Amino acid sequence: MKKIGLYGWVLSAALFFSCQKKAEQPPLSDEKVSRVMADLFTAEAATNTLIGYQKDSLMQIYFKQVLEMHGVTKEDYEKSLMLIANDLPRMEEIVRQAEEILTTPKTQ
Repeated sequence: MKKIGLYGWVLSAALFFSCQKKAEQPPLSDEKVSRVMADLFTAEAATNTLIGYQKDSLMQIYFKQVLEMHGVTKEDYEKSLMLIANDLPRMEEIVRQAEEILTTPKTQ
């Protein structure tokens, strides 16, 4: 059996690692997702007393405004949530950060 030289091993390792499927990264950072989420929680609370069509229409308007405020597209936000949802501890941390944003008093 022929010995494989150092270059052969390096080439084999490079080929092996390049063929590995890399985990897709969300388009938005965890911090950005938690900030958008916090504002969406607020929007949801603002429509809490409404029902039916009126609530649905207003939530769509608020959702669009929150995303525009943060400079985020609906597609990027939803894709980020889908990818992050596969990592439960990470998702829990993002929700915790969103709740912290809502409960921490702002100082001027």
